[in-house]
Amino acid sequence: MPRISEIEAMQSRAQWTGRVATLVGIFAAVSLRVSLRQTAMWLEVAHSATLAEPRTTDDAIDSTMSPVTALIGVLLGPVRPYEGPDGVIADPGLEGPALAVVEAAPVAAAEPELRDREAASPHRATGHRDAALAAPQPPPSEPPRNWAVGGFIDTGYTFDHNQPDSHVDRGNFTSVRVNEITVHLATAYVRHTPTDEEPLLFEFAGQVGPAATALLATEPRPGGDASQFTGAEVWQHIGRANVGVRVPKAGTELAVGVFGTPIGYYSFWSKDNWTFSTPWHLNAVPYVLMGGRVSQPLGRKVTAQLWVTNGWQTYGDLNRIPSTMVGANYTPIDGLLLSQWVYFGADDVDNRPRAWRMLSDTYAVYDRGRWAISAIFDVARERLTALPGEPVALWLTGALTGRGRVWDSRRDRVHWDMVGRAEAFWDRDGRMYGIDQLMLSGVYGNTFTLFDHLLLRLEYRYDRSSNPDGYFYSGAAVHDDDVGLSREQHSLFFALTGYFEHAFATPRRRK
Repeated sequence: MPRISEIEAMQSRAQWTGRVATLVGIFAAVSLRVSLRQTAMWLEVAHSATLAEPRTTDDAIDSTMSPVTALIGVLLGPVRPYEGPDGVIADPGLEGPALAVVEAAPVAAAEPELRDREAASPHRATGHRDAALAAPQPPPSEPPRNWAVGGFIDTGYTFDHNQPDSHVDRGNFTSVRVNEITVHLATAYVRHTPTDEEPLLFEFAGQVGPAATALLATEPRPGGDASQFTGAEVWQHIGRANVGVRVPKAGTELAVGVFGTPIGYYSFWSKDNWTFSTPWHLNAVPYVLMGGRVSQPLGRKVTAQLWVTNGWQTYGDLNRIPSTMVGANYTPIDGLLLSQWVYFGADDVDNRPRAWRMLSDTYAVYDRGRWAISAIFDVARERLTALPGEPVALWLTGALTGRGRVWDSRRDRVHWDMVGRAEAFWDRDGRMYGIDQLMLSGVYGNTFTLFDHLLLRLEYRYDRSSNPDGYFYSGAAVHDDDVGLSREQHSLFFALTGYFEHAFATPRRRK
């Protein structure tokens, strides 16, 4: 007969065998339940347009296992995430048993690896989720960097079929040199975008090139020969120079200095424009303004502004009183911008209100990303009190521009856009361009964006003046009153612009 100690040992082994069998049975039952659930979920995912967002290991254990199985999972250690088709980091609770493969590494080492692989996957799931399950909190996002430094170099060759001996494109400020390889403009800038935490508004841009010189060709010198410390030689290398502050919570911005103009949708910097060549209506309004600006958001869709400036694209003030501009931007829906600006003030030596220049600038832009369209209409008048009879000069203009994305490279490093523009400018009394005329213009261009730092532009432009004496320089006719000016101009633009912008310095948090 067996001894009592042997009987007790046999009973103990039987008890442990029973416990192990119970655990194995529970595990098998849970595995079967999960397998059946996964089959159904795989069918659902296969026909779903949006995959579910992956969860962490702990979420998977809580959502798919009984308490006993969860305890076993904790004792055995973390699981390796199941890799679905095409490298998808699938949800362990949806794609397979959470304890299918056991890792020996500690939990703290496994979770960063999972996050890294999720971020790297191009097919990261973002779809449905059981509302009863608590989604994991994402890591806190890095605050935006509100300082930026950048620059660009605008180079190219413009062919003018009139072949002017002076190599000058009359009436153009941004690409004034033709029939030669040139650097139109080189600019470097630094900018700080204000926030509630750091309300400083700061912008400075230095510039050099023929376009910078042309921009200030008519810069006044108040006082004539006695004037000092002003004029084109002082200001032509400053494209932006303004400082200000933003009032926290209210959003009100107050700034003083040299600004880019809000009039019109185009910019003096061609890299920001849909076309390389600038339209007539923009060459007839200020590219820059020297003065003060107050900007105030009115709700989420409207921003109103009030400007007090020295004058119409002048750094110095030609007379004793400033000019004024008011306007607003309105975005009723995503992608649609409606803008209205009214400028008025003395821009001659006569300060009387009857001699003030007045401009109404209206434009709309609808941008859907892959395609966009813009329309503009300007009307302006000014009484010329220095001329006999004090005639009223009038000019108005309208333009329609369309842009569309043609092609993107597989790695999204090259983009091809086409653009077209039609424009008419009526200078009834020759106030803007020196002669009374109706100028018609058409542009067709191709823009290739290369590696996010290069713009290659190939553009054709046709301009025609209604004045019988012509307008464009041609051959030896290189002065405004020369005989032999051309009524039309065919231009081909070959432009290569290199640009960069680097954001830095995250805002400091208030204590």
